[in-house]
Amino acid sequence: MKEQEIRAVLDSIKANQMSYKASGYGKPMLETALVDDLARYECAGLTARRARSEDEVGVERDPIVIARGEGAFIWDADGRPYVDMGACFAVAAYGHANAELVEALTTQAQKMMHGMGDVYPTDTKVTFLKRLAELAPGNLNQALLSQSGAEAVETAIKMAQMATKRHRMIAFESCYHGLSYGALSVTGHSDAFKAPFMRRICAETTYVPYANCVRCAFGQTPDQCGFTCLRHLERLLRAPSSGCGDVAAVIAEPVQGRGGDIVPPKGWLKALRDVCTRNGVLLILDEIYTGFGRTGARFACMHEDVVPDILCLGKAMTGGFPLSAAIATPQVLRHWPLNTAEAIHTSTFLGNPMGCAVGLKAMEILERDQLAQRAAKLGDWLLSELRRIAQARRDIIYDVRGKGFMIGIEFADKDGTPRTDLALKIVDEMRDHGFMLLPSGPWSQVVSLSPPLMMPKACLEAFLEVFETCVLKIRA
Repeated sequence: MKEQEIRAVLDSIKANQMSYKASGYGKPMLETALVDDLARYECAGLTARRARSEDEVGVERDPIVIARGEGAFIWDADGRPYVDMGACFAVAAYGHANAELVEALTTQAQKMMHGMGDVYPTDTKVTFLKRLAELAPGNLNQALLSQSGAEAVETAIKMAQMATKRHRMIAFESCYHGLSYGALSVTGHSDAFKAPFMRRICAETTYVPYANCVRCAFGQTPDQCGFTCLRHLERLLRAPSSGCGDVAAVIAEPVQGRGGDIVPPKGWLKALRDVCTRNGVLLILDEIYTGFGRTGARFACMHEDVVPDILCLGKAMTGGFPLSAAIATPQVLRHWPLNTAEAIHTSTFLGNPMGCAVGLKAMEILERDQLAQRAAKLGDWLLSELRRIAQARRDIIYDVRGKGFMIGIEFADKDGTPRTDLALKIVDEMRDHGFMLLPSGPWSQVVSLSPPLMMPKACLEAFLEVFETCVLKIRA
């Protein structure tokens, strides 16, 4: 979008505040009718949004029904625009309806929409795999493709088990790796995700504290800890009575996303790599959220020149088309058995040519437009501005942290007691002003920002203006 068009949408948002505040359950609007239909035809457990909204923020409201998007904006079914401060779960990194991605998708769809997975690969899949290997760090150059982040994680687990002939995994508290059965077995974000399905979830995972220096599990301060959490991890790997004698891999997010935008201290990721190497276990890094420029580097592990044994990718890899990857070193995949009569791991849509075509164009845009560098520069500025705002409300803002365009604002009392109510209230009030945000963290006490990498600075300035007003007037 041109600058004058961006300004026009922002002016429209500011001029129509009453329209946002009037939206909701019981109003004669198209969105209400659509949500009525949703309640009839979607899984009831997913569609209990009205009751959930009332429980969380005390307001009986319908969810936004998205009709279209362009650049940094999305429009609801009633025509109201919003600034998308989360890039729809960090996926729309290149902006909504990016013309180049749409063209790549259309061109491929006209040529071939579907291939034959691992049996007869398409030329587009081959080209995509080659380019992905060129961009990946170190000698990560052999990949298995799938459709979702959770599938990529499950593929990585299989890779690790094949390579080591061991089965136990070590994961981190508050981690999020997906909700399918295999991914659930290494997801530590919430026990509620697992409770109904425990009898079918693999129990061979040990959870250890993440490097959350704001809420250190060992009561240490950053200047004195010396990575106590990693010393604890190494003790588990070496102690004969720890129950961790069969570890295939450690799986970690370089920056925890859904866990509350937790940025580990400098040097932690490199030290984790060293721990894994010393103890003969593989390192899997889940960069489904952080990959492709989100943290100000092509991949978050590149901030510390760390190369994992397996890297999980998705989300911004295509900017919208369902495609993910687990990419590994040849040393890991030399243990993967050759296909004979049947492949031991495949799927109908493996390496879908449309996804590969869009992914190729997305990677081209990322590098050509230097979006990682842009996220690093604007992210530093945005973080500084948010910390300035937080200074005035230290009674409710416990921490502001982030890396690149991945930022978390944690709401808590001065003693650290989470203030979920305030975080959700801010999310709701910002929606009333035309800015779409989501909460994160174990208690949903963190307001998360993960805007499109091409987000115009004018949108960020407008966000800061409204956010500061909302924060300053909120009652503790």
